[in-house]
Amino acid sequence: MILDEIIQNKILEVDQRKIELPIQKIKANLSLSQRNFKSALSKGRRLNLIAEVKRKSPSKGVIRDDVDIFDVVKFYTQNKFVSAISFLTDYKYFGGTAEEMLQISLQTTKPVIRKDFIIDEYQIYEARYFGADAILLIASELSTQQMQQYIKIAKSLRMDCLVEVHNEEEVAKLPANVEIAGINNRNLKDFTISLDTTKKLYKKLRNKAEIIVTESGIYTNEDVKKVKDFADAMLVGTSIMKEQNLSNQIDALFRPDTKICGITQVEDGIYCAKMDVNYLGFIFYEKSKRYIKPDMAATISTQIKEQFPDVKLVGVFVNEEKSKVLEIIEKCQLDLVQLHGEEDENYYADIAEKTIKAFRIEDQINQFQIHHINQCKAKYVLLDTYSKNAYGGTGQSFNWKNIKAIIHKNLFVAGGINPENYKEALQYKPDVLDINSGVEISPGIKDHKKIEQILRGLK
Repeated sequence: MILDEIIQNKILEVDQRKIELPIQKIKANLSLSQRNFKSALSKGRRLNLIAEVKRKSPSKGVIRDDVDIFDVVKFYTQNKFVSAISFLTDYKYFGGTAEEMLQISLQTTKPVIRKDFIIDEYQIYEARYFGADAILLIASELSTQQMQQYIKIAKSLRMDCLVEVHNEEEVAKLPANVEIAGINNRNLKDFTISLDTTKKLYKKLRNKAEIIVTESGIYTNEDVKKVKDFADAMLVGTSIMKEQNLSNQIDALFRPDTKICGITQVEDGIYCAKMDVNYLGFIFYEKSKRYIKPDMAATISTQIKEQFPDVKLVGVFVNEEKSKVLEIIEKCQLDLVQLHGEEDENYYADIAEKTIKAFRIEDQINQFQIHHINQCKAKYVLLDTYSKNAYGGTGQSFNWKNIKAIIHKNLFVAGGINPENYKEALQYKPDVLDINSGVEISPGIKDHKKIEQILRGLK
């Protein structure tokens, strides 16, 4: 098996490195890491990205032989979605060296993790000597005692350890001092990949590690959606490195879903569904300019469900009687309800998994409100612009920088999103762009050209 071959080669390689660069010389020239890998993976509310630099791999062969890896590092350093940089230092199988990692470390402000097959404590000191801020430990190749000791050594150098597992047996042998656990979706024995591995091991790891990283097999936005609820960060290499345009690929990984709200016409609903809009919203608040009667919504809903079963239908309510909400859910075949008034957790406790709880945000947001939103027990939360006179649909944006403080896993962002400003909202990694008045000819009548402009821009 290739892993056994790699490990046998690594043993010989480390023995040779010890001769070429004695441990005494390394220890005499060590400094502590000044960049916090763990902290970089703890920021924000969506998956933090560890972007990998690699030329080749045993499973994919040569990925990019025409790339300047230092140009890639410069791009990663400047990219708003990249939290940390991974570099493979196994030359024979992955085409990278420790000496190159030093140059990478000197050219970036972001934490650098050394990915290699660590089998000897010598490699930990060597990693720091060549600029690493963190190292990878592979549980399948180490004993519990080795992992515990290696983590202790790394910590003494102010480095973090990403401890990688692939199955329950490896989870069981993790030492108590693991802080960052990686779930490798690739079986290192036969190189098969399944993203279900992350979902399967998540619960077992959550009580063992503060941060969980999903690794391998993440190529598309759909892949990200499959794992986002089961990890704090993702390590992605091949799918980025194989593309000529790195920026487009990273943007695609973080592309949000879309919701077009205020649907009042069949033709608008059908058009949006054809354009792959993920959610359609009906407003059942009679004071809204975009109010739709339940009978009409049911007619549109029937056509959408028959032709586009994957589109989610959302009913928007404001301080409505609960019994009426439940009646309309059934009548209109709604998948979700959006509560835009003062409804509390008792109100939606029995339908929390189907609830989008809206919060209206002023230009300034206080810690009490941040905590209230982050602790919300609804499956989804929505941030919209505060107005004294309306419960949404104002056409006005709020200060999207406030989104940085929200860590709720499923976030809809609304508030005057239109073709001119939607890209600004993307910087804050919303899960769903909730679009309404910004793509209208008049209240409730959608402008198909504006909708297309946003959707094509996202793709």
